[in-house]
Amino acid sequence: MSQNPIGRRKCTGSGCRRRPASWLEPCPLQKAAALSIVPGVPTDALGQDVLARIARLNGRIPEEFRPRDRVVRTPAGEHPVPPAVQVVLAVVWPSWQRLATDDEFGWEVHLPAECEVEAGLVAEEIPRAWYAIGHDDGQWYLLVDLAEAEADGDFRVHRVDHEGGDRVGAGRRLSTLLGELRPLSAHLDFPHADADPGVPGDEPVVDAHTLVHADPNDLLPLLDHVTSVETRLAADVYRTSADRHRAAGLVTRRQLLTMDAARWGANDLARAIAAVPIPDAPAETWTVEWACGARLDSRVRARFDVGGSQVTAVVQDRPVLVTLSGATLHVHDLATGAAVVEAELKSTQEFQALAVTESDGRWIVVTGAECTGWCDRNGCGGRCGGLVQRWNLTDGTAIGDPLTGHLGSTKAVAVARVAGEQVIVSGGGDRVLRMWDLRTGAPLGTPTAERPEIDEPGAITAIAVGEAAGRPIAVTGAQDGTGLVWDLESGGTLGPALTTDDPDRVDAWISSAAIASIDGRPTVVTSGDDEVRLWDPQTGEQLGDALGDGCVKSALAEIDGRSVIVTAHSGGVVSVWDASDRHAVGRPVSVSADSRGFVDRVTTAVVSGRVVALVGTHRHTFVVDLGADSTPVAGPRRGHDREILDVAAGETDSGAYLVTGGGDGSARVWDLADGTELCPPLIGHLIRVDSVATTILDDRPAVVTSDGARLRVWDPSTGELTRTVRVNRRGSGHRVLNVSTTEHNGRPVALTAGNDGRVLGWNLDDGTPAGLPPLTGHAEYIRAALPMTVGGRRVVAVDDGATVRIQDPESGETTRSLRYEHKVEHLTVIASPVRPLVITALHNTLHVRDPETGEHVGSVDTGDRVRAISATEIDGHPLVVTTGDRRTIRLWNATTCRQVGTTLTVPEEIGALALLPDGRLAIAFGPGIALLSMR
Repeated sequence: MSQNPIGRRKCTGSGCRRRPASWLEPCPLQKAAALSIVPGVPTDALGQDVLARIARLNGRIPEEFRPRDRVVRTPAGEHPVPPAVQVVLAVVWPSWQRLATDDEFGWEVHLPAECEVEAGLVAEEIPRAWYAIGHDDGQWYLLVDLAEAEADGDFRVHRVDHEGGDRVGAGRRLSTLLGELRPLSAHLDFPHADADPGVPGDEPVVDAHTLVHADPNDLLPLLDHVTSVETRLAADVYRTSADRHRAAGLVTRRQLLTMDAARWGANDLARAIAAVPIPDAPAETWTVEWACGARLDSRVRARFDVGGSQVTAVVQDRPVLVTLSGATLHVHDLATGAAVVEAELKSTQEFQALAVTESDGRWIVVTGAECTGWCDRNGCGGRCGGLVQRWNLTDGTAIGDPLTGHLGSTKAVAVARVAGEQVIVSGGGDRVLRMWDLRTGAPLGTPTAERPEIDEPGAITAIAVGEAAGRPIAVTGAQDGTGLVWDLESGGTLGPALTTDDPDRVDAWISSAAIASIDGRPTVVTSGDDEVRLWDPQTGEQLGDALGDGCVKSALAEIDGRSVIVTAHSGGVVSVWDASDRHAVGRPVSVSADSRGFVDRVTTAVVSGRVVALVGTHRHTFVVDLGADSTPVAGPRRGHDREILDVAAGETDSGAYLVTGGGDGSARVWDLADGTELCPPLIGHLIRVDSVATTILDDRPAVVTSDGARLRVWDPSTGELTRTVRVNRRGSGHRVLNVSTTEHNGRPVALTAGNDGRVLGWNLDDGTPAGLPPLTGHAEYIRAALPMTVGGRRVVAVDDGATVRIQDPESGETTRSLRYEHKVEHLTVIASPVRPLVITALHNTLHVRDPETGEHVGSVDTGDRVRAISATEIDGHPLVVTTGDRRTIRLWNATTCRQVGTTLTVPEEIGALALLPDGRLAIAFGPGIALLSMR
C-alpha cells in the first residue's frame, strides 16, 4: 500500500498557464480604506439598478475614488478601462462577508479580481478587449469586453471556463449577475463579550433575585469570578440547568432553579428562589420539600441538548463547539453557552464524520456521509459511495458539489496543510485514504489502494493530521484496531502498523486518534472500544501501558504547561492522565447517569482561560472544567449511580417511606420526611432493579424488588433480605416486567407481569406459587397488573396490548375488556371503593374508563407524549399526574378531565413517579429523587 502515493496532483495543460498563479486567490487589486457610497463620488457611470444591487450586497465605494486614465493589455491589444468598469473594480466588500451564487451550486464569487486575459482563452475569430473582473469557485472567469463597456453603465459580463477554448455567449447584464448573488457571512453573531465583574476584587452579586431575573448571557460569564462559598454554591445551582434557563420564561426558570437548589442540598437558597416575586405569575401548585441522590459535580459547567459528531474551534477569538446532530449543524458559544448557529444541511445521505477549518477568513465544515451497512460490507458495484461535502459554518449552505470517490461510508474526515495548500483527508468503509483540494474539491494524488475492497473490519474509522520531522502526516485508525501513519506528501506509510500482540485486544475498534508532541517526542494517541494507547509513529512501538478500562474515547490538552490525556468512559466517567507518567490527575468526573446516553466522544477547548472537556452522548454534550478544584463546595446526598427506574411508597411504624429501584442494580429506601436513607442500599440484584413494590408481611412493612429473574423481599428498616423468590422456575421463560402486591386467602401475594404474556402470583411469606391461575391474554408482553376492587370483588387490571382486561385472580375469568384504538403505553388505577377508575395513556392522550361498566368517563389531551403516570384519590377527588418529553408535571381531575393548578417544569426527564394519598408526589429523574407537596 505504501507504493500508492496520495500526494498533490500536478497541474498540467494550457489552461493552467492562463489562470492566475493561485486560481482561488484574487488577482492583485488596489483597495482604498474608506467604505461608503457618498454624494460627490462619480458613480453615475453605473446604472441605478447596478448601484442598488451593490448596496444590497453590502458593497461600498471608497470616498476618495475617482476614475482616471488607465490602459490595460487585452487580447485585442492595449485598451483603456472605461469609468463604469473602474467603479466596479473599486467596490470593497465587508471583510466578514463573501459572495456566492444563489443556486444549488453555491459557488463563491470573487469580485473584484481584475486580471489581464491572454489571447486564446476564448474561442473567437476576431480577438476582443477581454478583461477579467472576477472569478468563481467553479473555476470560471468573469470577463467584460472593455469596448462594450465604454458607453454602457450596465455592461454585459461573460462567464468563461478557465481552461479556455469556449465560445463566448451573450453574457448577462451586470445588474442581473449581481441580482443572482447572495451575501455569505463569514461572521458569527455572538451575544456578548466576556462579562466584566466590576471593580477588581469585588464579589459579583449572585442572589436569588439575580438568578431568576438576569439574562443568562450576562450572568454566566460573571459566575467564573465568584469566590465565596455562598456564591460558588449559587453558581453551581445556576449552571446545573443553564441550558434550560436561556429559553425559559421567568416562572419556568424559577421552578428549575428551585429544584436544582434542592438537588444541591441548598435548601435555604431553594426557599429564597421560590419566594422571588414575578409580576402576574399565578401561585405555584407544587412546593419542593426535598431532593437528593442527584450525582451533581461543580466541575460540570454546562450541558447542551445536542449530540452527534463534534469538534471545537476558535472563531472570531471565541471558543465554539460545532456539533452535527442528524442533519442539523449546531454552533455553541462556549463562553456563554448561547447557540449562534442552527442550520439544516441538505444532503441525500446521513452524516457520519465532521471536521471544521478556516480558509481565507471563512469557516468551512467538512462532512463524511454514510452508505447502507450492506454496501459497506459487500460493495454496491460503485453505486453507493459516502459523499464528502463542504458547507459554510455560518449558515449551513453547501459549497460546491459533493465529492465522490469512496465506496461505502465515509467514516472519518480531517483537514491538513500539504505543500502550503489546505486539503481534505477522508477514509471509510472501502479502507482507502483519499485527498481533495479544500477550495476546488478536486481529487489529489492517487488513493492508497488501486483496487479497494469493501471490508467492514478494515474500515478507516478515525483520522488525525499533524507533523512529524517537519512533514505533514496523517494517522488512520481502523475498525480492526490497526493504526497506520501516512506521509501526506509522498503517500507512503511511515514505519510499521500501530498494533499490539495483547491477546485481550480483539477487534478493538479505533474511533479516535490524535498526534501530539509529548516530552519532545512525536506521539500518536488512539482509543475506542479498547483502552487508550500511546505509540511511536516511526517505530510502531507502544509507549507504556494502556490507560482506561475499555470503551473509552480520548483527547489531548495542556493544563498548567503539562500535557494531559482526557479519557471519557462510555458509562460517563471522565478522567485526566499525565501524558508523561500515565498517572491519574485529580478525581474522575461523572457526567451521564442516563442508560440511554452512553458517552461516545470527547474533545477539549480553552474557555476564559479554563481548559474544558466537551463530552458527548447521542443526546447531550457536557462541558467539564478540567482545572477546577475537585473538592465540592457542597452537594446533595448521594444515591443511585444510574437512573431510577421505579418508585413506590409504603408505611413503617415511624412514618412513610419511599423505595426506588435503579439501573445500577440496587434499591434504596428513603424517609419521606427528609429524604435520608433508612437502611443500607438493597444490593445483590442482576444488572438492574426494574420494579419495586411495598406490602405488609408478618405485621411488618416489607419491600419487594424485581430484577426480572427473581423477587427479593426486604425489611425497609434494616435492609435485611428476608426472602428470595425465583420466578423463572424450570425454565418457564417468565421474566418479570412489573411487580405489584395484593392478598390471597389472607396471605401477602406478589403479582408478576411477564414477558411471556402471563401474570403469576407468589406467596411472599414462603416464596411458593400462590395457587392462582395464570392470567393470560393476547399480548406478548404484560407490562402491568394492578390490583383493585370493583363492585366489592377483588380484581386485577391487566395491560394486554390494546386492551385492559379486568380479571378475577381467583378464577382467571375476564369480567370486562376495555378496548382501545392503539396499544396502551401506560396504565394506572384509582382503587376507590366509591368509584374505581382505570386510566391509560396512549401517546399524548389520557383515557378514563369505568372498570365495572366499561363506560368512557372522559379523555385528556396532555399536549405532550406521556412518559409516566400515577393516580390516587385525595379528599374524594380522583387525581392523576402525568409527565412527558417536555419535563413537565401536570395534575388532572380524572372525572372532569381538567387540569388542576399550574404546570411544573423540572430540569430532567422523569423516569418514574408516585402520587400519594396525602397529596405529596415523589418524582425520580436520572439517579435523583425529589418530594413535592401540593399547596
